[in-house]
Amino acid sequence: MKKQLLYFVFLFIYSFAQGQNLELVWSDEFDYSGLPSSTKWSYDVGGGGWGNNELQYYTENRTENARVESGKLIIEARKESFGGMNYTSARLVTRNKGDWKYGKIEVRAKVAGGRGSWPAIWMLPTNWEYGGWPASGEIDIMEYVGYDPTKIHGTVHTKAFNHSIGTQVGLSYALSDAATAFHVYSMNWTETKIELFVDNVKYFTFNSSSDWEKWPFDKSFHLLLNVAVGGNWGGAQGVDDAIFPTRMEVDYVRVYKEASPVEILGSEFVRANETALSYSVGNIVGGSYNWTVPADAQITAGQGTNAITVNWGATEGEVKLLFSKDNVPTNYSKPVKLIQIPDGNNLMVEDFEDKSIQNITASPNTANTFIFSAKDGSLKVKYNIQNAAAPPYFELDFDRPVDMSNHPEFAFDMKTKNLSNSVIVRADLVDVAGRKTDATPVYNIYSVNKDGDFHTYSRDFSSYWFTNEPYNGVVDKSKIKKVIFYVNYGFFGVNNKQDSVWFDNVQVRKSTVGIENLSFDEKLFRVFPNPAQDFLQIEISEFIENEILEVSLLSIEGKTIISNQYTQKNSSINTASLNSGIYFLKLKYNNKSYVKKIVKL
Repeated sequence: MKKQLLYFVFLFIYSFAQGQNLELVWSDEFDYSGLPSSTKWSYDVGGGGWGNNELQYYTENRTENARVESGKLIIEARKESFGGMNYTSARLVTRNKGDWKYGKIEVRAKVAGGRGSWPAIWMLPTNWEYGGWPASGEIDIMEYVGYDPTKIHGTVHTKAFNHSIGTQVGLSYALSDAATAFHVYSMNWTETKIELFVDNVKYFTFNSSSDWEKWPFDKSFHLLLNVAVGGNWGGAQGVDDAIFPTRMEVDYVRVYKEASPVEILGSEFVRANETALSYSVGNIVGGSYNWTVPADAQITAGQGTNAITVNWGATEGEVKLLFSKDNVPTNYSKPVKLIQIPDGNNLMVEDFEDKSIQNITASPNTANTFIFSAKDGSLKVKYNIQNAAAPPYFELDFDRPVDMSNHPEFAFDMKTKNLSNSVIVRADLVDVAGRKTDATPVYNIYSVNKDGDFHTYSRDFSSYWFTNEPYNGVVDKSKIKKVIFYVNYGFFGVNNKQDSVWFDNVQVRKSTVGIENLSFDEKLFRVFPNPAQDFLQIEISEFIENEILEVSLLSIEGKTIISNQYTQKNSSINTASLNSGIYFLKLKYNNKSYVKKIVKL
């Protein structure tokens, strides 16, 4: 090779390696033994020719055909009867375990040789969104046919370009020792092109098109590694049975994405003295990492890498990173704040005394409008609801997340005159991951007091830390970041209504009611009449002398309306002055609590 040509090859390789910030996002280094990792690989199984008149049966979980040994993946084709075919082999796939749209795929391998062998490193669409083959595309990073041992092939297939109609697009690359030496076969895939390389030397480029029939490569694809036997191409000159067993050896498979560590990932909110916290950025090839944390925090692992483990201290601060690549340093930082842990029975998260409404945002639906104002130490919410099904809501962000693990009751004061008869309120708590307490039953307040004075409404969320789609899981009660208030919403909402509601003293507190968590012992207590009109009678079947019966009648929102103590077997409560509706009767007796739903006529 002439010196001038060597120079241009070197220059090209250098520009390819230096021109990208590559983050390793998936890999298998085969640093284990036995079957290929089931977390990374699955199998395509069966015979029948695979559309190419191939002669092998692809097996599953069979070390004779696919195994890891001495740091290499071995895919071995063998001459043996299996599944109605005369040869066996394996076809490993990353489908649903490694699926990517764009990036760099790199495989270091020594291919299976001999006439009749047909090894391949290639990609297929995961979801076939443009239709069956070839409409959704195929990318052949490397193909080799044993009867033509001096070259490897790279090809793309689309609806417009494929071998079945003689329009496939691809090139060959001269390589005389593919079956006897390891080489790196790679692909660089972007929105605009697909490039194929051997040992970092580019030999093929396929440019994108706005026509999906020519460029279906804007969807997720997965990787396949296999050794076929015979077939329309691999068996074009027959099969030499003397070559078996023949095998492809793979040193590693690596998948990179173009990235830059522009964001430090990890907890934005932590507890004082919390341990084993993780912070990371993209694992950029060729980059160096130097981390710093506040003086009373400690990096316990990972300094010099893209990911660290930290034991936090007692103060807020920043996680900082000095990232360098190609001698160009860049600084990144992530502010970290402390989670609020209530000290005592309650914690006020917002009392509106500062008259700030910067932490309040309304739903974006233009059919519903909110006007917020902080006045006299409370929040006034004036609403105009045109579409109650939208639904209308506003969000109140807390200054810092609150740990409600030991303070599961959420409470707030609210007042309204409800002149429109449309004031219905619902409250969903939301954690730092965006999961909200929207699983049934949600915290709805259908019956509000409309005397124009503040009243306290509360709910013990101990049994309600659940969320609906798309999460379908549990809300992190230790990191509650905000509350969403729905007003005049949903099925019971009324369109074309205007009104005002005031909020104050939003807080969390230790459970003072807990009515949803208690059961009722029908053998121990008799409560009648229920429904009630003017009174409720309570009888204890096994009365203990000198024992005190504590009786509380609570509204459906959990507000205590009546509270008395009794020292006799029979007692009664005057309910004549109560409004009609649903109430809870809470009884505490002999160090146990019970609750029963009561209807007032």
